[in-house]
Amino acid sequence: MNIWQSAALLALLGAVVTLLAFFYPTGVDWEYTFSQLTLRHPYQVSSYLNPPFAVAFLPHRLLPMAWGNAVNMALNVGVLLLAVHQLEGGWLALALVFSSPVFFDLARTNNIDWLPLLGLLAGERWGILLLVSKPQSLGAAALIWARRDWRVLLVPAVAFAASFLLWGYWPGRVQFDPVHTVFNFAPFPVGVPYGVYLLWRAWRSDDPYLAAVSTPLLMPYIAPYSITGVLVVLSSRYRTAALWFYLVIWAFVVIEVRRLNG
Repeated sequence: MNIWQSAALLALLGAVVTLLAFFYPTGVDWEYTFSQLTLRHPYQVSSYLNPPFAVAFLPHRLLPMAWGNAVNMALNVGVLLLAVHQLEGGWLALALVFSSPVFFDLARTNNIDWLPLLGLLAGERWGILLLVSKPQSLGAAALIWARRDWRVLLVPAVAFAASFLLWGYWPGRVQFDPVHTVFNFAPFPVGVPYGVYLLWRAWRSDDPYLAAVSTPLLMPYIAPYSITGVLVVLSSRYRTAALWFYLVIWAFVVIEVRRLNG
């Protein structure tokens, strides 16, 4: 990419962020959680669940509400597009991801699911700290990276150790228990056997992407919007499974809407 192409890309990104700042509604998670965070006292925000060092990856939280919201949504969409490109998902992946109910939920909430997806794309050397900043969506990929070289775990180990030194026993200050909420979509514990099977397959085939897909089946909590990262991996690398997954998601939405309106 030459200097003119880089300048054109930056101009396009600036235009997109500006349009989002003026016309995109503020996501509920961005408004009530991430825009309110401080690095020193993140758990004063009762809905914040992530490790404290994840706040360092969100400098745009310091911007005015509309602009921080716009930057975060641009990151969510941009990293999804990057994933489709890097994983060679093509038009099918674009269609499945951006017409899915889980993406619509991500657009509604504007959570920070670009973080673990970018970590997965960046790979073990540069991405593992991003991946574990929100581990419940794609985090099992780290196990395959550790299988290749156990030293990749030193980075998150140091980060977590430092977090306890700097913030104390922060898990005890998390105020919110999402496991028993209505928006918990984790199929736990019934999904665990299939998740273990997928993880075993991933271990045998040295496939961090398959391990990433197994993650939500092993976790006691995952929100619908966090499944967007799983869908982009599925639709780019395991297309038959992605089509079935997409249809099941829409079938669930239709059934739920009819039930609630019936």
